[in-house]
Amino acid sequence: MNAPVLNLGSVVSAENAIKILRATTGEVVVAIGRRPDRSWPALKLLLDGQDYATIHPGAIVTAEADVAELTIPLPAMPNGRPHSIAIADAATGTLAPGSNLRPIATETKLRALVIYPAGEVHEHDKVRWYRAPMEKLLSDYFNIGDMIVYDSTLKLLRYAHLEPMKIMSPTEADIERYASEFDFVFVRGSNFIHENMEWFRAVEVLERVKLPVYAIGVGAQASQNRRIELPEPSRRFWSIVSERCASIGVRGAFSAETLRQNGIKNVEVVGCPSIFRTRNRDLKIRIPDQREIRKVAFSLRREADKSYTADPEAYLRNQKAALLKVDSQSEMVMSSHGEQEEKAFFLRDAAAKDKAVAEFVRTKWWDGPDDTAMRRIYEKQLFSFFDVERYDEFARSIDLAVGYRVHGVLPAVAQGVPGVLVAYDTRSQELAETLKIPVVPEAALAEGGWRAVYQEAALNNLAKSYAASYDRMRGFLDHNGIPHRM
Repeated sequence: MNAPVLNLGSVVSAENAIKILRATTGEVVVAIGRRPDRSWPALKLLLDGQDYATIHPGAIVTAEADVAELTIPLPAMPNGRPHSIAIADAATGTLAPGSNLRPIATETKLRALVIYPAGEVHEHDKVRWYRAPMEKLLSDYFNIGDMIVYDSTLKLLRYAHLEPMKIMSPTEADIERYASEFDFVFVRGSNFIHENMEWFRAVEVLERVKLPVYAIGVGAQASQNRRIELPEPSRRFWSIVSERCASIGVRGAFSAETLRQNGIKNVEVVGCPSIFRTRNRDLKIRIPDQREIRKVAFSLRREADKSYTADPEAYLRNQKAALLKVDSQSEMVMSSHGEQEEKAFFLRDAAAKDKAVAEFVRTKWWDGPDDTAMRRIYEKQLFSFFDVERYDEFARSIDLAVGYRVHGVLPAVAQGVPGVLVAYDTRSQELAETLKIPVVPEAALAEGGWRAVYQEAALNNLAKSYAASYDRMRGFLDHNGIPHRM
C-alpha cells in the first residue's frame, strides 16, 4: 500500500474528501483529502457490499500535503472477480464517488460500450460510414470528422469487443446485459458540451449500469468565448461521468472552464485523440522549406451557422478567398468532410450536382453557374472519403494541410505532415492552443494563402512539443485506469 502526495485539488475537496480514481481486480486507487482539523479520514473497503478492511491513511501518509493518492491492493476473491468495489468514510458511512462500480479486469479480453458512435467498425478499430444507398448518402449530412475522432479513439483503447450503448430505446434485456457482461463505457469525443445536446435515456441507463465511464477529448461548442449554461439533463450526464472516472478529458481550456462553471470540477485538458492515432510518441513532423512544398490540402468547412461563427457571410467570403489563393500557390486539393453538395461532385451524380451548383450560386459561394475556377476545383481537385483509412493514405501524399477543419489538419499531423489551422470558433482555437498547432485568423489565409501562414518557427514548436502532448494523453489514460495501447 502506498500514498504519493499529488496535486489532486480538482478531484477532492473539503466537502468531498474521498474519491475512487480507478479500480481493477488487483487494486483500488483513492484520492483523499485532509479534514479541516488536518486529520485524514479513515476508510472502509467494501467488496461486493461486504466489509473487507479499514484503512487509516494517517499511518501511511507522512507528508504535510492536503491531498494524497492511496493505492490499496485487493485480495484474490474465492469466487473470482468482484462485482463491485466501494470505499466509505469509516466515521460517517458515506460512500466515495466511484463506489459500487464493476472493477476493470486485468486480463486483456475487455468488453466496451460506446456512447454516440460515428460509423461502423471493421477490422477491430477501423471506422467507415454506414453502408447506405446512393440517394441516402447524397441526402444525409454527416460529419466525417466525427468518424476520424471515433476511429482514433479506438486505436488508443485496449478492448476485445465493442458495442454501441443504446440510449434512445434500450430494453430491460439490453440494460441487464450491459451491467453483467461489459467492463467500461466511453463517450466518443465530440462537441457534446453545449445547451442543445440531447442525451435521450443515457442517464437512466448509466444509473443502472454500474461501470466506469470515460470521456476522452470532449469539447464545448460556441462561436465565441462565452459562458454556457448547461440544462439539467446535461449537467446530470456529466455529473455521472465525473463520478465514474478520475477526470474528464477535454479538448482545451474553454471546455474545461465550461464544465467547471457547471459544477464539474475534475477536468483535465488532453487535446484530441486524432493527433495521436498512429500511437507514435517519437513522430517526426516534416517541416520542409517552402520551396519544396507542392501538394497542399485545403480542408473545407463551407456550412457553418452562428453556433460556429459570429458572421457566416464574412466567414464564407474569407474561406472562398483562401481557397482560391491556396489554389494559385500550389497543387491544391480541396478535402470535403461531409457537406452534402460536395458529396454530389465526389460521387458524380449529375442531378445532385445541378442542385448543388444552384445552392452555391444562391449562397454566393460560386459567382454563377459558370464560375470557371470553382468548377475546376470541384470537378478535378476534390477529395472526400467514407472510410477513415482513406484519409490516412491521402494525408501521406501531401506536403502541407491547411484549412478550416480541425480533423483535416490534426490527422494529417499524425502522419507527420505540417498543418496550419484557421481559427473561427472556440473549438479550433482551444485545440490549437492545447496541441501547439499553428493557428491563424481567417483573413490571414484569405489574403496571403498558405505561403503567408507557413511559419517554420511555429511548426518547429509543434514538432518539439508533440512528445509532451502524447505523454499528457497517455498520463491521462493511466490516471483514469483506462485500458489503452499508447
